[in-house]
Amino acid sequence: MSGTLVQDIETTAISPLFRSYRSFLDEKAPGEVLASRKFYEKVDAQEESLHSSLLLGCRTRAWFIRNSSSGEVRLASKQCRLRWCFHCSEARQQFITQAVSPWYLHIHEPKLLTVTIKHNQKPLIEQIDFLYKSFRKLRSRKRLKEACKGGIWFFQVTYNQSRKEWHPHIHALIDSKYINHHYLIAAWEKITQGSTIVHIRQVHNPEKTLSHNARYAARPSSLLSIPESRWCELFSAFDGRRIVGTWGEAKCISLRPKKPDDAADWESIGSFSTVFSLKSYDPDAIAIWESWIYDKPLKSGISFDDIEDFLNGRDDHDPPPVKEWITNPIFDWNGNN
Repeated sequence: MSGTLVQDIETTAISPLFRSYRSFLDEKAPGEVLASRKFYEKVDAQEESLHSSLLLGCRTRAWFIRNSSSGEVRLASKQCRLRWCFHCSEARQQFITQAVSPWYLHIHEPKLLTVTIKHNQKPLIEQIDFLYKSFRKLRSRKRLKEACKGGIWFFQVTYNQSRKEWHPHIHALIDSKYINHHYLIAAWEKITQGSTIVHIRQVHNPEKTLSHNARYAARPSSLLSIPESRWCELFSAFDGRRIVGTWGEAKCISLRPKKPDDAADWESIGSFSTVFSLKSYDPDAIAIWESWIYDKPLKSGISFDDIEDFLNGRDDHDPPPVKEWITNPIFDWNGNN
């Protein structure tokens, strides 16, 4: 590093757009990000909670980390993990996709099963309870149990603006032999006392189908598609509720991130704000940035940690302990996403 690096870091103005990793991510979906903020402001006003503070702090502090064995570079950050945080839900989708892929991409008879209930004016929480209960009954039917080896289900809800009605439904990726559609309709109609809306189809592109449905794994709807007047009802209906689950042979899938075996091999090499502010001209910052963007190994010895230790008072001065920021390394996007 050059001898003037301390002065460079102190005097270089970080772009107003990307003063933090959070602002860098916000540019990818500003509408969704704004909706998340307004959503939790409404919730906080009603619930007298502090979700908004957690949301605003999400990913504002971030550090580049390097694997000492492979040279791989990732970004680690503090996360709020709120269900309706756009960034956390996107990261959750990535994790679920990776977790489910080894099972779903190698089963013999991949199919997609979708069930829903008739539109009605009941509160959303009652509709979800009824749908979940009905889906469990359907899976327990002897004919279904014999044909279907297992699956993973995702919950989604939409809202009909003209009729002012919720539309909850479940998508299930299953490993199943042929199931007669007419039988499914009859069984579902009996279970739900009137709904005939059930579909099953063979999946020809498991990877695409998985990616599409995994988006509901953390956030069952886009806030932009739901009227703001119904946001608090949406929050209450999903507070503490599971929206993804497995059964049968798919129970082998772990839906909870675990600390990687190589956690001890990762080390901080500089904060996001430092690297971003210097990446236009400093060789080391350029090397870190390009390693992250292009997913290529970074040679050892490149780090801004020592210089940041010298600069007391910087926002991103101290990275958290390894056990806090390495637990879920895939929870942050690399530059290509």
